[in-house]
Amino acid sequence: MSLIKQLWLTTILVLTIAFGAGFIISVIGSKNYLEQQLQMKNTDNAVSLALSISQMKKDPVAINLMLSAQFDNGHYRFIKLTSPNGKVISERTNFNLSAEVPGWFRNLISINPEAGIAQIQDGWSQYGTLTLASKTDFAYLELWNLAYWTLFWSILIALTCGIIGSLLLKMILRPLNEMVEMTEAIGDKNFITIKEPRTLEFKSLAQGMNRLSRRIKEMFVTQSQLLEQMRIEANYDTVTGLMNRKYFNSRVRACIANDEYFTKGVLVISHISNLAEINEELGVTESDAVLKRMGTSLEIFCQKHANLFAGRLTGSDFAVFSTEPVDSHLLCGQIRNTLLHAAGLENKFKNFALPTISSDIHKSERLNTLNELIKTIKDKTTPSEVDVLELLDTSDFTKYEDHDEIEWRTMLTSALDAKRLKLAAFPVKTPDGKIIHVESPARLQLVKDDGWHSAGEFIAWATQFGLVARLDYLAIETAVKSLNKDDSQDIGLNISTNTICDSESLARITKLLKRHPQSASRLWLEIPESGVFQNLPQFREFCALIKPLGCKLGIEHFGAEISRLGELHDLNLDYIKVDTSIIHGIDQNQGNKAFLKGICLIAHSIGLMAIAEGVQTELELTLLPELGIDAMTGPIVKADS
Repeated sequence: MSLIKQLWLTTILVLTIAFGAGFIISVIGSKNYLEQQLQMKNTDNAVSLALSISQMKKDPVAINLMLSAQFDNGHYRFIKLTSPNGKVISERTNFNLSAEVPGWFRNLISINPEAGIAQIQDGWSQYGTLTLASKTDFAYLELWNLAYWTLFWSILIALTCGIIGSLLLKMILRPLNEMVEMTEAIGDKNFITIKEPRTLEFKSLAQGMNRLSRRIKEMFVTQSQLLEQMRIEANYDTVTGLMNRKYFNSRVRACIANDEYFTKGVLVISHISNLAEINEELGVTESDAVLKRMGTSLEIFCQKHANLFAGRLTGSDFAVFSTEPVDSHLLCGQIRNTLLHAAGLENKFKNFALPTISSDIHKSERLNTLNELIKTIKDKTTPSEVDVLELLDTSDFTKYEDHDEIEWRTMLTSALDAKRLKLAAFPVKTPDGKIIHVESPARLQLVKDDGWHSAGEFIAWATQFGLVARLDYLAIETAVKSLNKDDSQDIGLNISTNTICDSESLARITKLLKRHPQSASRLWLEIPESGVFQNLPQFREFCALIKPLGCKLGIEHFGAEISRLGELHDLNLDYIKVDTSIIHGIDQNQGNKAFLKGICLIAHSIGLMAIAEGVQTELELTLLPELGIDAMTGPIVKADS
């Protein structure tokens, strides 16, 4: 039973006892007082009336008239005149009861004052005995009003005390309620702290709970930092800080394998032809400093372009990959100049060579070009030809690649206006084969009655024209319509960073989901990791709006920002999808095994489901659950398998 209820019951009990005791004392006292007053009145009236009759002639008619006049004006129950031998000479009675006082109250509180008795003289002899009793109605009415108003004021006081007590109790217990919410939040892996209350007993408890919450949060931060260090050691070159060959290959393969968002990229490789000579001349320490400067400058260059990432393939080979179509010749020249400037060896080594070569990479390829490019650079580099800048190009251009801006805008706008959008379906399954939802990337029919195109073919243009928010809204609307038909599987949708930063789009999405709460509870909405941490305030607002509607929220392509995972503990997210660059070849990468196991441990600790993206082989499919993965998706995960 709650304290509020206990307070009310205590108040009712105390006031009931107080009212009962006060009522009994006051009523009994008033009853005795009224009886005494009535008795005195009866005696006085009897003596006064007997004296008047004694002084008048004993004419029976006159006596009757006098008794009648006294009875009519005096509020008596009865007046009776009897002779000395007991014979009734005259009598007047009125035993009618007032309707204002209930009969049960009269029976409960009985008022019986003694009648007034006086002797009537006729000269020196006794004429008779006069007996009279006043009516008790006014006494009962007085007691009834006393009881009524006592009860009324007692109830009013009880209600007032109860309400004031409840308010005071709520104020006193507010810190306790906050601590209850805090314990529930900690149980839900949400490690919050509360303001310390003024009440000493609550203050010490709040301090202890805040310390507990902070320590657990610090533990996750420490674990995240250790995992981040592990990730760096496993996937990054210790000298330059760039991705090592294995991780760079994995990232490139993951991009090329993403049929949804990749159509064409550019790979650029630079080779230091005379690294051995530099090492011999400068020494290992100075040579490493040169390489570090080159790696840092290359990383800074890539950070300015979200579509670029860089790696160190071998001791003398640097590589940069663009996930989007760019001018390969221009990018090749920019990277070469960046590395040359960072190295600063032109004056020390006249034959310092940095041949750089680039190639367009299409989604039909599977990175054989990387090894071919390295071999080409080395073959092309001769003492007489130390600065090779060559552009290799492959075929397989996409259908709409040469369309100009006006045509693309027209096609995209037409497709969105006509709602020529459908959702694909790729299952996300648990290790025991249960489908928890289907990933549903958008497909657009750019031209009516033509083929359907994946996001990789139009997303860059949609972003350029500011149409991504419209695209996301249409995808959610399509998913809601599908779920309204009671389709068996939940639907997972990718939401762009542009959408979560657009308040107008969020308002439209929120309004749509509020109209369809049943469908909203079966939507899994996920945002790319890079967009989440680059726009964390907007993401928090997005979660605050969408989560109460029943949607499940998650982060896709997770892995690069493991050290910041603790910042999301209070958002009540549901899942993360680990990036395919970590998943690919996990059976052969001991460093990534430990890293992935740590990700799953932290994710589970804050109540998140860990889902693996881009699972391609049976070995990966078998190993991932052992590392803590809860569900998987990728080419090898089939709906009917």
